[in-house]
Amino acid sequence: MPTHDGPDAASPGTPSRRTQAERRAQAEAALIAAAARLIARHGSAGVTLARVGEEAGFSRGLASHYFGSKAALLARLQEEALAEAMAAAAPERSGAGAVDELCGFVRGCLEGVRKPTDLGRAFVVLGAEALAGASELTAAVAELDARTRAWVADVVRHGVAGGEVRAALDPGAFALAMVGLVKGLVVQGATDPDAFDVTVAAAEAERWIRLALVAA
Repeated sequence: MPTHDGPDAASPGTPSRRTQAERRAQAEAALIAAAARLIARHGSAGVTLARVGEEAGFSRGLASHYFGSKAALLARLQEEALAEAMAAAAPERSGAGAVDELCGFVRGCLEGVRKPTDLGRAFVVLGAEALAGASELTAAVAELDARTRAWVADVVRHGVAGGEVRAALDPGAFALAMVGLVKGLVVQGATDPDAFDVTVAAAEAERWIRLALVAA
């Protein structure tokens, strides 16, 4: 496969020059997609920055130039995977209250079990490797878990402030339980796609969320 240093800036039939920022963004997206494909198939241990560059159709050194280290690329990949899950829930989150926002997020995450992407598969693989103590991954996974819990807790606090969520609820404790629920279901689904019915699991998770947030 021919390689090049980045996205073609003057391919036939394309508009004139793109900005440097546009070219970089396109190259980074292609490199992340390539890393996700490799990790989803083989795990992260044998994946190198040079291999990622080749998989993306670029030069062997481009991934190193853009990300600096494998750890930085993996951390960015996990960021993109979380963003993908958040985006999947966007219709329910747009203008929704706290309860619908959280239920929508869970449905979006579980939809990834039904229709897994390379990015979603890679995210699960990286999470499993982090549990095994892989030094490159553990800190990044822990940080993302913490950020997700903080996001959930913030949504709950807004719900409490608006009178939608019961005031006695501990936002931090609820966030811990909810993130554990979602991660557990996603990992089970990735390990065994036939382990459960996604529609049933999503409905049960939503029922639990609503009971936890609004029940007296």
